[in-house]
Amino acid sequence: MAFSPMIRRAITEARTSRSSWCLGNGFVTHRTISNVKDDDSHHKTLGNGGGRGLSSYRSYSNSGSLGGVGLPSYMRAAVFWEPNKPLTIEEFRMPRPKAGEVLIKTKACGVCHSDLHVMKGELPFSSPCVVGHEITGEVVEHASLTDNKIIERYPVGSHVVGAFIMPCGNCLFCSKGHDDLCEAFFAYNRAKGTLYDGETRLFLRSNGKPVFMYSMGGLAEYCVVPAHALSILPNSLPYTESAILGCAVFTAYGAMAHAAEVRPGDSVAVIGVGGVGSR
Repeated sequence: MAFSPMIRRAITEARTSRSSWCLGNGFVTHRTISNVKDDDSHHKTLGNGGGRGLSSYRSYSNSGSLGGVGLPSYMRAAVFWEPNKPLTIEEFRMPRPKAGEVLIKTKACGVCHSDLHVMKGELPFSSPCVVGHEITGEVVEHASLTDNKIIERYPVGSHVVGAFIMPCGNCLFCSKGHDDLCEAFFAYNRAKGTLYDGETRLFLRSNGKPVFMYSMGGLAEYCVVPAHALSILPNSLPYTESAILGCAVFTAYGAMAHAAEVRPGDSVAVIGVGGVGSR
């Protein structure tokens, strides 16, 4: 699909920096994450705070994959409950991928401004949810019935980077190579906070209640990602600095290569150099 070549090209052509605030290998040691602290860049930071309970959401089933040998039975993730309220760190049942999806152990996740738009109520989205869509990580599980080509491309132990738009690979736009317009992604993930069977992969450990997914829900120790949204991350590239390849670098690269059609030798002026413009 189109995203994988784009990621590979971005990996070879883009210069990453340390300006993206990420959750790294240690995840989050604080009990809660809270109020947004804006700066002048595309990427922001989060502070500390509290949250509220989950009582009005029905349960979904959490079946459909096999494996997970050696994986923990639960994980932690940062949950958004309502606008301008603190995120809280909650325990979840270990998410399980379904056919065509991959379970990733998250190594780093950038905090993108579109995550902040959700957290401030400026971008409507289903809640409670786990935000975060600039991830790098390690492949730890495939679902049963997953195509062997996917397993061969992303074997367990592979280092990967995920794209913020997660193409299904099957719709009209994906079949034409326009997977940035993927019908399933916008109809299910952006409209409903689920993956493409209409269900989330995130369920609270305490009561099994569902929590929705903004993209893959990357502010978590593990996340489920459709395979078409992944690309191999070379071992020579560090996890933390490479997390922005899945979103901020795409935005800058797409604007220059496709909208502005910048070519080698062109002279350009970048106006408003924030987290995207600096890429």
